[in-house]
Amino acid sequence: MRVQHHLGALALFMVMGCASVHAQASPVNPILPFNPSPSAHLSASATAQVLQDWLVIRLAVQKEGADAALIQRQLKTTLAAALTQAQSEAKPMSMEVSTGQLNVSPRYNREGKTSGWVGTAELMVQGRDIDRVTAMAGRLNGLSVSQVEWQISPELLAQTEATVQGQAVAQWRAKASALTQQLGLPRYTISDLTLSTQGNGQGITPRAMPMMMMDPGPDARSAPLPLQAGQSQVTVVVSGQILLQ
Repeated sequence: MRVQHHLGALALFMVMGCASVHAQASPVNPILPFNPSPSAHLSASATAQVLQDWLVIRLAVQKEGADAALIQRQLKTTLAAALTQAQSEAKPMSMEVSTGQLNVSPRYNREGKTSGWVGTAELMVQGRDIDRVTAMAGRLNGLSVSQVEWQISPELLAQTEATVQGQAVAQWRAKASALTQQLGLPRYTISDLTLSTQGNGQGITPRAMPMMMMDPGPDARSAPLPLQAGQSQVTVVVSGQILLQ
């Protein structure tokens, strides 16, 4: 009897222990905070038309033949001479010079076999001084204009973005204040806000590159290049979430 009594007490202790462990392991449901403030998502934008003041002229030379190594040497010689000539008059922001691609690739006949090689090298002249840029592009021996691109200068683009951003933010704040008043609420707080800029002020006027580019000659190079700057749009969008209180 005494043994049975001890066994019964031990069983009861184990059951109570298991129940205690189970109770401690049960997760307690957290009380989620309740936010009674209504919210609204608003967006506003502002745009400015800006006259493009930055000219980019791409020039290229193209060679073809049966010897790829010879074509590459010819391209390097022409490009190096033009680069040296342009760098002698280069000036930051006024006129800047940089090289572009230099590529030599095979040509194939109808049977799919290599029938020759064609190579192209590029030089880019750009800047705010339009007369200097166009004059240099016309003096570079052995290269022809392949593309003309109008942009907004970095300084003018930064100034325009700052002005347009201020206008967009003012419009967004006006919308938020008007909505708060229309709902009869005293104020609002900003929960989230993002700014984005659309457009970088670029405009491209492509010029077709002939299959075989040759030196157009001094008369053709000295002829003025007809150019006309265009307008570009710079847009800033403000979007954000407000809490109405």
